[in-house]
Amino acid sequence: MDEKVRIKCTKCTQVFRERAQRIRDGFQTNCQHCNRLITFDTTSEDKNIRRALMSAREVRMAIEARPRSSGVAQA
Repeated sequence: MDEKVRIKCTKCTQVFRERAQRIRDGFQTNCQHCNRLITFDTTSEDKNIRRALMSAREVRMAIEARPRSSGVAQA
């Protein structure tokens, strides 16, 4: 499963990816194309930010629900 979420910058409309574990309410990052500061806020009017937050939450829930492999071979 891919653990990154697509984020669309509203200024330059380019898409970049960020790890879902990092994208939470209050997280800030710069657009990798135009260097605009993007602040992730659940009350944002920007649908691209809300979509990224929702996608990140879904990915985190899927990761937590995934069965853990013990990494130890059973004999």
